[in-house]
Amino acid sequence: MNGGVSPGANAAMISQAAKNLLAALPPEQRQTMVFPFDDPERRVWHYTPGRRPGVSLAEMDREAAKAVHQLLSRVVSPPTHTRVAAITGLEDVLDESEGGRMGRHAGDYWTAVFGDPGGDCWAWRFEGHHVSINVTVVEGEVSATPWFLGANPATVTDDGGRTVSRPLAPEEDLAVALAASLDAGQQGRAVISGEAPPDILSGEAADVTDIMAGLGRGGVPAAALRPDQVTLLRALATVYVGRLEQGLAEPHLARLDQDLSSFRFAWAGITRTTPGQPRYYRLEGPRFLVEFDNRQNGANHVHTVWRDPGGDFGARLLP
Repeated sequence: MNGGVSPGANAAMISQAAKNLLAALPPEQRQTMVFPFDDPERRVWHYTPGRRPGVSLAEMDREAAKAVHQLLSRVVSPPTHTRVAAITGLEDVLDESEGGRMGRHAGDYWTAVFGDPGGDCWAWRFEGHHVSINVTVVEGEVSATPWFLGANPATVTDDGGRTVSRPLAPEEDLAVALAASLDAGQQGRAVISGEAPPDILSGEAADVTDIMAGLGRGGVPAAALRPDQVTLLRALATVYVGRLEQGLAEPHLARLDQDLSSFRFAWAGITRTTPGQPRYYRLEGPRFLVEFDNRQNGANHVHTVWRDPGGDFGARLLP
């Protein structure tokens, strides 16, 4: 972790890690990984299965694959790095359960670099099924949204029913606790539907500003919550901000404390804490949107996303 360092120092470390990665690649893979910063592909992202632009972990040798994880560690917190490793590993579990029909593999995660690391404007992306981390660096400042993490299966248990894998548990458990704590009046405002939608509503849009406007201002406002519920609300938002390495997360946490009174929490599905129930929630605030959906595959398939409406892909940092 790099907590306490300046934003410029964080950006410099990210840039150096990206340079180290490119140096670890043979020339043909380096050429495949690097795109111009203004390439439209920079703002095209997906969380569904399929090939991506760039070079995959499966195509890299050991040193280059290690360099990808070293680059990730400059942006993601250690707990999040652990989650990313678990989510990518689930591809082999899922492939086995499907009888290999989709040809999934834990190495099917691609890195692409846009522009020149260390230049005024550059970006990189780590992406595959259920992972999309998009980082933009502009003159020493860092943007890291859209940020998607999913899991299928979301929960893996052993023969005794004990959980052995649940990488997105905090995102679900804190929201369930908050929803279950709402009184009748609060529930009447928070619950936007008795049924969870089949997926997150923002999808894979490059910008969610218009989508948010279309969703309206549903949900219960933080001002209508009790202090203990506001504490849960902050803890839930912090789970998403905490995906970032500590030094990068600190400005977001400061803004979260400043803006928390303007947040809203919307829920769809049953508010009881019973496991295995389809559920969806949305957390909205100034420059902040989170969505969570767990409905597919018998409510054992989670999608989560953190967005900065109007600011994704470094839009607020670019001239």
